[in-house]
Amino acid sequence: MFTYARITGVRRARIRLVSVGAAVVALLFVGCALASESASDQKADAIQRLEAAEHKDLQESTNPKVSPQRQADFAIQAKKADLAIRELQHGYRVPESEIAEATEIPPESVRAVKGRLLEQLKKVREIESRDELTIYVDDPVGLDELREEEARTSAVIEMLEVGEFVPWADIQQALNEK
Repeated sequence: MFTYARITGVRRARIRLVSVGAAVVALLFVGCALASESASDQKADAIQRLEAAEHKDLQESTNPKVSPQRQADFAIQAKKADLAIRELQHGYRVPESEIAEATEIPPESVRAVKGRLLEQLKKVREIESRDELTIYVDDPVGLDELREEEARTSAVIEMLEVGEFVPWADIQQALNEK
């Protein structure tokens, strides 16, 4: 039959099990609280960066030293930042790529950075050409999409080389089509 020592041992084991379970639950709550703090800190940091970019873009959109086309680019960038801010404030998830795009401030003059942009765009086009030969050989849909990206990148390069105006959003899109 059951002895007092055996019953006491079972109780001790149950108490240990409950104690361990309580400790695990407490650690989970602490971990969730830390993750929540970290997420809210990241959200606050993203909103702060977006607000700074929006402020700068709005200032530049009225700068008389900037061409009207570039002023429009700044206004578009300010609108992107504003939208991302509102989405974050209302609890929506905003991908880091959208935040990065919205916080990027266009140069006052593309001519000043034209050489660097052309170099970056040509590298993107090379990557697209290489991918066409290696990755998308057996994927006709992917190959069509890649060729469209390559055509857009080539069009941006051509427009920059001949001195035509290129909207900043088009330059960003071509640079991000790696």
